Amino acid sequence: MQRSSLHVRHLLLSWTALFFVLCLVFWFFVRQTERLLVQDAQELAASKLELVLWLLQKAPDRPGLADRTDGGDDAGRIGLADLPEWAAGMGRHLKARVTYIADGRVLADSEVPGPDTAELEDHAGRPEVVAALATGFGTDIRQSRTTGRQTVYTAMRAQGLPGLPDGVLRVAVPYHAVTTELARFRGIILAALGFVLLSGGLLSLLPTRSLTGTVKELTLALSALGEGDYARRLYLPPDKELAGLAEAFNAMAERVGRHVASIEGRRNRHAAVLDGMAEGLAVIDPDGRIGSHNASLLRLLGPGALEDRLPIETNLGPAVHGDVTAMLDDPEASQFTRRYTLPGGRDVEISLVPFADKAARRRLILTLRDVTGQTRMRANIHDFVREASHRLRTPLTKIAGYLDMAAGVLKSDPARAERALDSARGFVTDMEGAVADLVAVAAARFSQNMDRPPRTDVRRILENALRETAARFPQAPAITLEVQGPGDFPAAVEPNGLGRVLAAALARMAAAGHGATVVLSRSDGDIRIDFPGAGSLVSPSGAGGDDAALFSDFIGAYGGTAVPAGHDVLRVRLPDAGPAPASAA
Repeated sequence: MQRSSLHVRHLLLSWTALFFVLCLVFWFFVRQTERLLVQDAQELAASKLELVLWLLQKAPDRPGLADRTDGGDDAGRIGLADLPEWAAGMGRHLKARVTYIADGRVLADSEVPGPDTAELEDHAGRPEVVAALATGFGTDIRQSRTTGRQTVYTAMRAQGLPGLPDGVLRVAVPYHAVTTELARFRGIILAALGFVLLSGGLLSLLPTRSLTGTVKELTLALSALGEGDYARRLYLPPDKELAGLAEAFNAMAERVGRHVASIEGRRNRHAAVLDGMAEGLAVIDPDGRIGSHNASLLRLLGPGALEDRLPIETNLGPAVHGDVTAMLDDPEASQFTRRYTLPGGRDVEISLVPFADKAARRRLILTLRDVTGQTRMRANIHDFVREASHRLRTPLTKIAGYLDMAAGVLKSDPARAERALDSARGFVTDMEGAVADLVAVAAARFSQNMDRPPRTDVRRILENALRETAARFPQAPAITLEVQGPGDFPAAVEPNGLGRVLAAALARMAAAGHGATVVLSRSDGDIRIDFPGAGSLVSPSGAGGDDAALFSDFIGAYGGTAVPAGHDVLRVRLPDAGPAPASAA
């Protein structure tokens, strides 16, 4: 709906107020003027009546009788026979209706011929006649039954007139003179009031021009404040009221700016704290949907929208959805923490805490903590203990058996005891190798669960392994290294375990008894190492023994592969970690 302009509303309001005021003024002046005009008409009729009565009583010259020459005592006197003619002449001269009434009968009327007066109705009950007989003078305004026109009547008691019976002399003047003057006056008043109405309405717009300018400036300032422009200031004319408004607005804008800046700062700090948490947080609405969440929850649950979704519609899965629904439906349910395995295989620990919002609706705070590393760490420890028990039981048993043999034949057969001790020492070396392999595999499994696996230079580790192999097998043909490509070869892998794996491959090459060249290169985003003569480590027949298990566990833990490539060639691939971050440098 379109809103009306302030100018239009003010103009309409001003015109409405002026209209009612001017209507009252018009009604008052018209009533007063009408009263004055009627009063003037009555006074005019009364003066004519007095003149007629005076002429009847004392005037020597009377209309209609100037030509009488009979010379009698009644010369110059008006009798009943002459009265109608005299009244008609007097009415013509005075432009009024002259009537003589005696005992209610009309003896003469300037508007009615003499013979017809007898047919007129009784006038004794006329208001002016009644008043004249009672007080000597009477007046009335009404429509004449004889002429049918609105008329002003005045009447006076006539007594002691020679030749005429006592009665009432009445003079009537037409009322149209009053109505004509009143209509003319009304036209003048209406024109004047119309001019006042128009000019008053237009003049009332003058103060609203400055007022609307002030309102517009205030509107723009408030809009800027609503859009975040807290530096906007309001400048208004130096009026007492407007200056106070400008000062109040400017002070409010300054306070709002400070408060909003403080709120924004706290909000940013809270958002940074929430997004920096390792745990994922979410607010569950009363309808069971995710209202808001932090960045960690999105990172832990993987790609996909979370806002306004049910838990079952996300990677939280149906189990979490069921617990959320049950807690929302049960007002007595309290906080609890449970572990879940999400559909993607990730192990998480989820806490649900209920609370009531300002509308007393039940909501939940969901906290998600990733415990996959802990779960896998426990599994790795269990596997490590099992493998250690399996790998170390045999050499320990053999060492114990040879030591018992040596102790039993030490006095009777020292040579045999010496051979038993040598055999025990050999198994000690095997046990040391088994322990090293176990430590390497454990390091691979544990570092796999680290958020930031260590960066290792594969080229440097390979060079160290070559030197160790040369020292360990001095009689074996020399093994050389060919590096294809410049720079380092970084991989996100535990260095000690990688050294053990590479040393095992080089030892297999040295045991083969022929010289070869190890090739280090890059291919398809991976680091590739080819070991000629070491293919049996991962042969399908299982001839690799414990070293093959070391390769499959350690290399696979970092997303790499160790597969045969051609004739007795072992090829190891590790993901290239790329250049080091700037902070690491």
